[in-house]
Amino acid sequence: MDTRAVTEESSATPARRFGRFELRPGERALLADGAPVALGARAFDVLVALTERPGSLVTKDDLLATVWRGVVVEENNLQVQVSTLRKILGQSALATIPGRGYRFNLSVAVADAATPEPAAARQDAASSASIDASAAHPRGNLPARTPRLYGRAEDIDAIVELLSQHPVVTITGPGGIGKTQVAHAAASRLASERAADYPDGVWWVELAALTDGALVPTAAAQTMGVRLPGDRPTALVLRSQLATQRALLVLDNCEHLADAVAAFVDIVTADASRVAILVTSQETLRAADEHVYRLGPLAVPGAADTEAASRYGALQLFEARAQAVDPRFTLNASNLPAAIEICRRLDGIPLAIELAAARLPLLGAEGLRARLDERFNLLTAGSRVVLRRHQTLRATLEWSHSLLTADERTVFRRLAVFAGGFTLEAAQHVASDERIDRWIALDHLGALVDKSLVLAEGDPIPRYRMLETTRAYGLERLAESGETQQALLRHAQALLAILEAFDRDEWQWRARGDRVPAARAELDNLRAALDWAGSTAESQAVAIELAGVSYCVWWSSYDMAEGLARCLELRDFVDDAVPMPVAARFWDATGKLALYSFRREGYDAAVRAARLHRELGNDQRCFDALIFATVQGARFATVAEMEGWIAEAAQLERPEWPARQRASLQFARCWWFARQGRLEDALAAAQRQFAICRDGDAEVAAQFSVSNITIMELLLGRWEDALAHARAAIERLHALGADAGAGHLYQNEMIAHMMLGRLDEAWVAARSAYPRLLGEGDEYRMLLSLALLNAREGRLDVATRIVGFDSALGERIGDAVNIFGAMYRNELDPLLARLSPDERAQLAAEGAALSDEDVFRLAYGDEL
Repeated sequence: MDTRAVTEESSATPARRFGRFELRPGERALLADGAPVALGARAFDVLVALTERPGSLVTKDDLLATVWRGVVVEENNLQVQVSTLRKILGQSALATIPGRGYRFNLSVAVADAATPEPAAARQDAASSASIDASAAHPRGNLPARTPRLYGRAEDIDAIVELLSQHPVVTITGPGGIGKTQVAHAAASRLASERAADYPDGVWWVELAALTDGALVPTAAAQTMGVRLPGDRPTALVLRSQLATQRALLVLDNCEHLADAVAAFVDIVTADASRVAILVTSQETLRAADEHVYRLGPLAVPGAADTEAASRYGALQLFEARAQAVDPRFTLNASNLPAAIEICRRLDGIPLAIELAAARLPLLGAEGLRARLDERFNLLTAGSRVVLRRHQTLRATLEWSHSLLTADERTVFRRLAVFAGGFTLEAAQHVASDERIDRWIALDHLGALVDKSLVLAEGDPIPRYRMLETTRAYGLERLAESGETQQALLRHAQALLAILEAFDRDEWQWRARGDRVPAARAELDNLRAALDWAGSTAESQAVAIELAGVSYCVWWSSYDMAEGLARCLELRDFVDDAVPMPVAARFWDATGKLALYSFRREGYDAAVRAARLHRELGNDQRCFDALIFATVQGARFATVAEMEGWIAEAAQLERPEWPARQRASLQFARCWWFARQGRLEDALAAAQRQFAICRDGDAEVAAQFSVSNITIMELLLGRWEDALAHARAAIERLHALGADAGAGHLYQNEMIAHMMLGRLDEAWVAARSAYPRLLGEGDEYRMLLSLALLNAREGRLDVATRIVGFDSALGERIGDAVNIFGAMYRNELDPLLARLSPDERAQLAAEGAALSDEDVFRLAYGDEL
């Protein structure tokens, strides 16, 4: 590990103090109360970088560049070091800025200066013991103890900070998200740590049971012990009483009285300039001085992020509530995947997680996960001390739904057809009809956002979504209305309009070579629309149209294998009754999705697409289809057929076309030469492809094209050249954020390492290659190289089974030519000859019977 550069910079840095800690960069030492603390080199360097900018955002990229200078590493390496620091310094010492980086919260001073009281040197509210605030605020009515919260430290910090800057702060969010508990914790923090700011008390006013908005001022006055003379409006009396006071007023559960509460807040704050008001409500008040804080769900780890699961609030809450009903329960390797999925599918909503955990003794984690589709029946019987509407998940949503107008309810249930979010235009298309026009639908969408039933995410152009549980409730209401089929049709039509725009502008995004986030965002909607449209004969025409314009979504999501499978499910329905432009687009998408697959159907689709585009007179689309037919023809076509398609494509090429599109002609020529064994010519064509992309400012495409260069170098036996070029391209793609599509480069790196005898490095590259190639549908490419890697490590039985699977696969798909076969077999055959013919035959037969998943699990030793 090379930390020399960081160490040299640290040596001249003065020591720093924060809380009970002293950091001595020059000595590479961290002290706690004067005693040394064991800390790894990377974690130490992260701490140095963060303490250089206390209170400010330090981006992930800056930290990676500083601490791992000159080395390409995965982001989870940084997360591990941050987790280590939190265990030592306290959870609240380092704040995560989602999607951006980290902020050091503790007050930092030079070691020989007077050390100020740390502003944020406190234990994380997510894991701290309950706060006893009774001694800190003699006036007020807050309970002496606050409930323990999980994963809310940053929310509480933010709300406390907002209250120091704004007179009115409203915490909004869906029902069950934890608004009341977070407000309670924030108020308790202020009462205990900033009591001097509120000498006239911190007052909690519960409005849930109130049904008449006119009584809001009375409820507040009674809570605060204000005497009401009876001859003046209560709100005015309270305003005059509060005019000289410094207090914090917390108004809880205001959504059903939003207008009345807003009026009350405006009256009070008009004269009482030193009174702060904290509100919890599913709907914003739109009061004059209101600042809104939208409380989000608890953080849930990704499906594979099991080692660091204890950092996530959703898992912390799940475990705590499970232990409350079964003290023996603990999260472990066997139940953690189920717990993660439960929390994820419940959207990280605390109420839903608490209700789910209560069912663990009866169902177990796996049983609970299996029954989440029945969530409204499953998640009942909450704590008796909570509001009645929070005792079941259904009751919580029914309360929110009851606050909507009739038209808002209509728009709400129609929007539930969207899976994974939606654009403004798509929402208008689905929600509008002859009574609710597109612009009224827009107003109702805004109301649903204000009432926390729809989330607006992203900037500057927002994308909207419902939480999964909210969506499930909306789909129930949609079914009850009898509008399901009509809404699903409008959903598919709205998606078709979005994807047709991507299809029309194909070379605007393909020219860059990088993925399209706006297209990737529609993946779940595309899956849902295809599932519905392909389910009946009447809707299959819509499915064919959708499939024909879906390439950008699958390509941007690295899910080309799934896209191809979806298209192949529909191919038998693309007959002469399908309009030629629709059929051409369908076969075009199928051929492009099959580019890296071992499927003859993809090659046939590209040939059909070329013929139809030729008839339609679409030269640019015809050119593309000819290129795809040629490249896939390296496996299935004759050399003469490939030559004919290249000649036709060359006649169609235009100099004004994007560089990446023109470069694809060299891509086709590369594989035509390789098919003939003219490897030097193939390498030269691959190098021309790279140069055209590079000179045309298509850098991502240029780096991807290096895979063709390195393949030809491998076939020529130039292992060192191939390794150097593959590594350089991977590192550049990583810097560009595009290495998810570098599967072929990782595989070529693996082969080069293997041929150079570096087997450990080969395995590292092989494990990076497989998931990427699996998404592109080209995982079979790895079989013989994995067989050789296993054989070189002495696992001849494994290698022979893999070879047996590969041979059966070739017979099954009709793969006429395997350009790489000779290179592998020349190395493999002498090693496998150590087995007797009978042994080889038996093992090959066993391999031929394996499933796809089993053969790769065998090859990787169950370490996929």
